[in-house]
Amino acid sequence: MSRTSCARRALRPLPVLAVGTALLTSACGGTAATSASSDSDLPAAVAQSGTLRVGMSPDFPPMEYLDEKTHDVVGVDVQLAKALGKQLGVKVEIVQQSFDQLLNSVQTGRVDIVMSGLSDTVERQKTVDFVDYFGSQGRFYTLQAKAAKYTKPGNVCGKTLAVSKKTDYYEQAVDYNKQYCTGAGKSAIKLLPTDSGSAARLQLEQGRADIAVQGGENLAYFEKQDPAKYEPVLAPLESTPFGIVIKKGDSKMSGAILKAMKALVKDGTYTKILAGGGMQYAVIRPVLNGSTG
Repeated sequence: MSRTSCARRALRPLPVLAVGTALLTSACGGTAATSASSDSDLPAAVAQSGTLRVGMSPDFPPMEYLDEKTHDVVGVDVQLAKALGKQLGVKVEIVQQSFDQLLNSVQTGRVDIVMSGLSDTVERQKTVDFVDYFGSQGRFYTLQAKAAKYTKPGNVCGKTLAVSKKTDYYEQAVDYNKQYCTGAGKSAIKLLPTDSGSAARLQLEQGRADIAVQGGENLAYFEKQDPAKYEPVLAPLESTPFGIVIKKGDSKMSGAILKAMKALVKDGTYTKILAGGGMQYAVIRPVLNGSTG
């Protein structure tokens, strides 16, 4: 989407969600656990229900996606959400939604928080609050057979670059072009905007693009699925933090989530989960509304 909504999208098509909202309670929460946080940390409605409703769009591996065998929602965000629930002493209910519904759902109270690869941006902070928890970074990548052609920024100039126009990466590609290509007297990058990361990948595979941009977390996942296909090249783009989305001005909820995240950092749970997914680069200090530019 930022994408003007979030800096992410999956490279590979995944099972289409049924229209509407699906609830997965037992698989993602279990019973309420004893924790270091008291009920008074949470908004009254959540404390009384004993359930934290977490909105997710499970089409973004390895952060959240549907297990092909069980059809349960799994991934890094699911693990973190479960850990948050345990720390807060509540059950976690994963609410499946389309990506475009997520922000509105937290604003209207259909979910309590959202964890779904959403980037914390200054623009979004006007309508929601964020507890930043994941240092995402965009990566240029290409087919392995072409990777040796890209060793310095200027190698991208004049090439066709596929990137989802709905992500932060699109604007980053525009800035990259100004800095290293047109601003340096070289041929402009030929931007090929797509509707998703998977569509950008298709352009690359079919030879209509020379190179593409995708989240490093996606590439780590697909490297495990097909080690001989893609290759990240060049330096990572500037890190854009993913944030846990909270209704604007709900200081009770944001305070509870921030406190719980800091506790997960302190006891090692947070780093263990990210390291288990090969994403040590994404470890950051949890903060409230950390993006300033």
